[in-house]
Amino acid sequence: MCKILVADNDTSVLNLIEQILNDEGYKIYKAHSGQEAMSIVDSISPDLLLINLALPQMDGLTLCRQLRNMPETANSPIIFLTGNNAPYSVAESLEAGGDDYIRKPFAVRELAARVRAHLRRSTNSPSDSNVAVKIIPGTYQVFVDTREVMLTRIEFDLLTYLANSPQKWHGTQDLLSGVWHYPDGVGDAALVRNHIRNLRRKLEDDPDHPAIIQSRHGRGYSIRAQIEFADQII
Repeated sequence: MCKILVADNDTSVLNLIEQILNDEGYKIYKAHSGQEAMSIVDSISPDLLLINLALPQMDGLTLCRQLRNMPETANSPIIFLTGNNAPYSVAESLEAGGDDYIRKPFAVRELAARVRAHLRRSTNSPSDSNVAVKIIPGTYQVFVDTREVMLTRIEFDLLTYLANSPQKWHGTQDLLSGVWHYPDGVGDAALVRNHIRNLRRKLEDDPDHPAIIQSRHGRGYSIRAQIEFADQII
């Protein structure tokens, strides 16, 4: 049975969502605040989360960012619930790590359909690539399986940064800070996109359908290969 955590400070909304999703066969956990949601996550690993953007004390955006840094919820679908007076825009909520949003008031069928779709996508998401990527920092060499790939220095640094934390999603600002060492708010997202595109052309068998460097809207980029760091060529 899929576990769904719903965080909303409106008890009537919580009860309505619980009724709708219970009828769909899901196990529902309710939180009235971001802090309560965090404590629930500590005891369960939810398969999906519904979060009100306008939570008190810890708002939905802050909660989402914290959840994305936790292994239990790093890849769980997060759907934001937004009203006309939501404190943040849809773009900001997706950039923070949300996968989707539903505006209040919502239709019962729409809520159930969105939840089903995200759970299906999460369950059927492709497993990590079986491709082996070997990185040799001392000589700046990279091998995909047995094929050596010639990278520029910035491409090598970008790949190494991603490979140092495989499975983690890296947003554009994270990469601009971690690879280019730009201060927060400095740098162009197109710079990251162009270098990721060049990396895919060199690493992937099919750059238009990447298996090694994957991306997700609102989450960023993540490396899904079998990574090996080596001191020398074996």
